[in-house]
Amino acid sequence: MRVAGWTILTGLLVIVGAYAFVHGRGNFHEVEKGVLYRSARLGAEGLENAIARHGIKSVLNLCGPQPGVAWYEGEVQIARRNGVLIRDLAISANQELNQLQLAELLKALRDAPKPLLIHCRAGSDRTGLACALFVAWRGGSYLEAREQLGLYYGHFPYLGSKSAAMDLTLARFFEPVSSQRVAGRSLIR
Repeated sequence: MRVAGWTILTGLLVIVGAYAFVHGRGNFHEVEKGVLYRSARLGAEGLENAIARHGIKSVLNLCGPQPGVAWYEGEVQIARRNGVLIRDLAISANQELNQLQLAELLKALRDAPKPLLIHCRAGSDRTGLACALFVAWRGGSYLEAREQLGLYYGHFPYLGSKSAAMDLTLARFFEPVSSQRVAGRSLIR
């Protein structure tokens, strides 16, 4: 019994440690060098660093507009100062996207000046879905796109988590073209 308890405790500490490591760094990752980056919301200083380091030209904020909130106001100010376009889309990590939301997200991915930074609160669920759709648009298979919705980025759709809605949206996106390698390309153009 004691060994089982220590094993469970050790497992939980590893999971919490990994989560803290990923999110402590802003969950910032390169999806396609010079084209697409993903992160948690960065705030003013983090966004300024991303712009300087990666030449970010636009930001897709999946939290929706947050006027009066410090992180959002800071990002808007830095973006304006650097000539970076910010596009706000409000989607929930806990609900499947409807056709209108999906079309709006796909249009934003297509039209945004690159390099593009996509973020939501933690950079795990909504950001993972958007990056998966981008990978599909660029010719990726379902499995390649699905990698963007992984534990590595903090996406945990298990044990009744409502964030599984992002996985369901991605699967639904691939259904009409499941036999094609270039999934979703015709849906985005």
